[in-house]
This record gives sequence, structure tokens and C-alpha cells, in this order.
Amino acid sequence: MTARDVKTKVLCAVIVPLMLGGCVNLNKSYPEKRSFALDVGSDHQPTPTAGSAVLRVSRFRVSPLFAGRAMVYRVGELQYDNDFYNEWLVSPSVLLTQQVQGWLSKSNRFRFVLTGMNHVEPTHVLDATVTEFYGDYRSGGSPQAVLGVEIMLLIDDRKDETVLFRRSYRQEVPLAGRAPDALAAGLSQAARQVLIDFDRDLDGVSLEPSPRSR
Repeated sequence: MTARDVKTKVLCAVIVPLMLGGCVNLNKSYPEKRSFALDVGSDHQPTPTAGSAVLRVSRFRVSPLFAGRAMVYRVGELQYDNDFYNEWLVSPSVLLTQQVQGWLSKSNRFRFVLTGMNHVEPTHVLDATVTEFYGDYRSGGSPQAVLGVEIMLLIDDRKDETVLFRRSYRQEVPLAGRAPDALAAGLSQAARQVLIDFDRDLDGVSLEPSPRSR
């Protein structure tokens, strides 16, 4: 056997397993991506008398830490992970804005509850900033859904916006498990509780439109 034949056999012994290994990797299956939404429900009790104010719900601002569609898990004091395979159907900003608009539309507190640009002029504006929106999976504790949001209600008198109400809300909801489905359900419950608390707080706020905003 010549030196050339030996060299050829050595190369074949190296290349063939690599090729076979490559074929196996090409057939490897990966988890499918799944998308989730929020649902705060609509079985709350509307106010007995319909209001005359027109509310515009501004699109919620969300902290850059949680603004993406990927679900976010807190796994350490300063460590957060993004889940590539489990995500929100649309951005958290859109999800929360839609849920709040739907809830308040059924509350009977306002004549109309609008989002975006409309032909109807609003008398009030709801402005919100989401500071926390994640699953807390730190070791040593039970998993929880965490939602933090600051809500402002402003009077829109076409010349200036006056803050009528402002409060920060935070909810921690224990999860039934560590699966993404449980987190979606937990954050839905957290958002619902924030809306219940906000709706209760509005009992002490006068929503009668000012003459200039009529």
C-alpha cells in the first residue's frame, strides 16, 4: 500500500462520519413556535348610570425589557430570559391596550371608549406605562406572573391636558405551573385585577366633562 492510499483512507475515515452526522442533524426536530394572547374577561358589573365622558385610551408604553413579543422569564435577581419558541400573538403594548379598551367599553362609565384617531373628540385620555410584565421563575420560590403599570387619567380640554388621576398598580399572581400557558393565564388574571382596582378607584373621580371639552 502506497502512502497515497493510506492518506486517502484516513481522509475517508474522517469525512464519512462527518457527512453522516450532518445528515442526522438535518433531520433533527425543533419545538414549534406558539403564540398566546391575554383575556381579562368581561363579567364585571357596569355602573348603573351611563357616563357622558368620551375616553381615548392611548397605546400603552411598555418598558423595553418586556416590549418584545417573546415571553420573558425572570430567573435571577438580575437575570431575565426571552423565550424564542413561546411568544405573544402581538406586542404586549397592543394586547394590553385592546384588553383595557374592551373592559372600559363595557363599564358604562363613558359614552365612548376609543383608541387611535377618531372623528369623535375625547374629553378624557387614559395614559399608561407598563413597568413589569413577566413570569418570575427564580429558584426557591413558586412561579408567579408579575404585572406592574402606572395609569394616568387626564382631562383633554383641547388646549392642555390636566392630570385627573394617577396611580401605580402591581399584581403578583401564583401560577398553576411553569408552562407558557400558565403564564398567559396568570398575566391575564393580573391585568384583570388591575382593571378591577382601577375601576373601583374611579368611583371617587368626577368624570363630568368640562364645558370646554364638550
